[in-house]
Amino acid sequence: MVAGGLCKAIQYHTQCLAIAKEVGDRAGEGRANGNLSNAYDSQGHLAKAIEYHTQHLAIAKEMGDRVEKGKAYGNIGNAYQSLGDFSKAIEYHGQDLAIAKEVGDRAGEGMAYGNLGNAYQSQGDFSKAIQYHAQHLAIAKEVGDRAGEGGAHGNLDNAYQSTSARPSSTTRNDWRLQRRWATGRGRAGRTETSELATCT
Repeated sequence: MVAGGLCKAIQYHTQCLAIAKEVGDRAGEGRANGNLSNAYDSQGHLAKAIEYHTQHLAIAKEMGDRVEKGKAYGNIGNAYQSLGDFSKAIEYHGQDLAIAKEVGDRAGEGMAYGNLGNAYQSQGDFSKAIQYHAQHLAIAKEVGDRAGEGGAHGNLDNAYQSTSARPSSTTRNDWRLQRRWATGRGRAGRTETSELATCT
């Protein structure tokens, strides 16, 4: 059912992309590329997702759209994180963070910090992971993002459990209580295989 829904989504986004190209709507073309890349990412077709994210990024740069450019950087970072290429994930999430700061997008800044924390944690750099997750937590509290706050608490707990630099038992227990509603956004690296869903 889910695979069928994704195939339908890809079909409609492809039609949307074709029409945007036909009428010369570059902004619409960029958005359609972004939507296609997200659908392919959900299917596990990460190389295809990166291809469309890159096209989305190119159009955002061409149009000088900093917000869409930041989204594209973040999505490319997530795709590389899923592939297990943590260095590239860090590179793209860093660019996403810089743009979020530049345009004053505090929620986007928090998400970028969280993504950086996940990438550094996957890379085994728990000290940096803790630093970025703590910044995500602070911003999530500031903007009232309860789901993001929960995810940051969970990610901090995971990072502390992976390193000897553990917090006090009181702080650690407080985080664990709040993980009951933590969402957590970290994803282990995965590779594409021939068993992934395909659309016919």
